[in-house]
Amino acid sequence: MCRCRYEEGDTIPDDSYPSLTVQVNGVDTTLFVQYPKAWSSATTEGSELSFDYNNRLYLSTVQEVDTSKYFKPNMLGGSLEYDVDLSEVGCGCVTALYSILMPAVDNTDDEFKYCDANQVGGHWCPEFDIMEANKYVFRATGHKCDAPTNGIYSNCDRNGECDIDVLTNALSGDYLPGGTLGIDTNLDFHVKVEFHETDGLFSGYTVTLTQGE
Repeated sequence: MCRCRYEEGDTIPDDSYPSLTVQVNGVDTTLFVQYPKAWSSATTEGSELSFDYNNRLYLSTVQEVDTSKYFKPNMLGGSLEYDVDLSEVGCGCVTALYSILMPAVDNTDDEFKYCDANQVGGHWCPEFDIMEANKYVFRATGHKCDAPTNGIYSNCDRNGECDIDVLTNALSGDYLPGGTLGIDTNLDFHVKVEFHETDGLFSGYTVTLTQGE
């Protein structure tokens, strides 16, 4: 769950990050939500993750910062499911869930070694946007990069390709606050992303949004 429950002034002790329970192949697994503490924060309760605006969060398999221990499931031929509450994410704001090929081997300034397909922070790497959303829009897209040299990427597709976007899907009223024809974004809804495989290679993806019955 992505709920805005964090209150300004709340802090997490410097030597710890909150744990999060996720199911991996049907088995409850403990991960840790890490973030730059100078400007980000998050709280967890079981399988629920809550955060406010202006945050960047990472999932790690260990509690301490170790960029070799990021959570990196093999999603090829698999799927990812979660519930999300975007009722407080209005126009001009975005809540994003994405996978990126961290750590950036050439990023020595950031303890988390961040990178992405738009070179935010100065470092490139492949990225798959699972969700870029607020109450009025939901978009998913993949970003590919040119082959790296010594593990360093020099250029990526900033705009992405093979995107899914509720603003361009030619369906009216299927995703909006108070909507009755699809997803009412004033309420929680469920997201499922399936990563398709053909002959051992990624061949496409399907995003399914559901709510209630």
